[in-house]
Amino acid sequence: MNKIGICGAGLIGASWAIGFANSGFKCFVYDESEDSFTKFKDLAIKLIQDLRIINPETDEEKINSNIKLNCTIEETCNNSILVQESVLEDLELKKSVFAQLDKLTPENTIIASSSSYLLISRISELVKHKHRCINAHPALPPHIVPFVEVSGGVNTDPKIIKQAISIYKKAKYAAITVNKEAEGFVLNRLQGALLNEAVRLHEGGFASMEDIDIALKHALGLRWAFMGPFEIMDLNAPEGIKDSFTRYRKGIQNLAKEQNSVPEYSDEYLNKLEMDQRNRLSYDQRDKRVEKRNKMIALIRKLKFELGEDI
Repeated sequence: MNKIGICGAGLIGASWAIGFANSGFKCFVYDESEDSFTKFKDLAIKLIQDLRIINPETDEEKINSNIKLNCTIEETCNNSILVQESVLEDLELKKSVFAQLDKLTPENTIIASSSSYLLISRISELVKHKHRCINAHPALPPHIVPFVEVSGGVNTDPKIIKQAISIYKKAKYAAITVNKEAEGFVLNRLQGALLNEAVRLHEGGFASMEDIDIALKHALGLRWAFMGPFEIMDLNAPEGIKDSFTRYRKGIQNLAKEQNSVPEYSDEYLNKLEMDQRNRLSYDQRDKRVEKRNKMIALIRKLKFELGEDI
């Protein structure tokens, strides 16, 4: 009862496979493109090296032995306790894949989508056994950010949510439950609110891209690495969270009134963003920046683990 099916062998699928395999699960990986498996092997080497920053004793041989590539979709589905779909973020494609997975898996298999925004109620429209369909959205990059938010649809059995949470926790993910189905779930709704405000500040001329990024990575980000907004507010005033909100609620409410507008994200503005960002970081330097990002996240994870703040 430790077989996981992975449907889609891109970055997200590979990260899921590495994460599950590192925790002792057997992963059977399917992708309709054979070329994806060559990329998978190269990618896996890099992902495992990131894991070694967190834990130098990470066993690469064990991980690789727990992953079977080039599987047929039937092999991937057969006797899996959970199948993690990680295909492109396209509703019609995901609906088609889910209908296929529903037909090929045993009725007690959980079928999970990695979608970032699409609702599982929509993805599972063509599925007969809708009660076992969930969305399990990871954070990028999922091999070193051990997070997944599990959301059901209108037809999902609550017991399936609990079973899925248990599986993800055994795989060493910080798994949370989204109690009400909502586009963007929890993670992207929080992130979206921040992105919209960053764009409002930048487009309105209040601060430069550089300074907005500095405010996040050298101030808020340092706290957010180990505390959430409610814990931060609890520690921000002598008497705790109620005291903190009481002191600052007028200011917070006034800001919210100003933040009701939705940025247009016009092509003209996006072109300006692209030009300004490329002046800061040339396109050919992005891959190195991604590698550095992953290493820094891994080092933060290592520190959190050492201080008892990791999952």
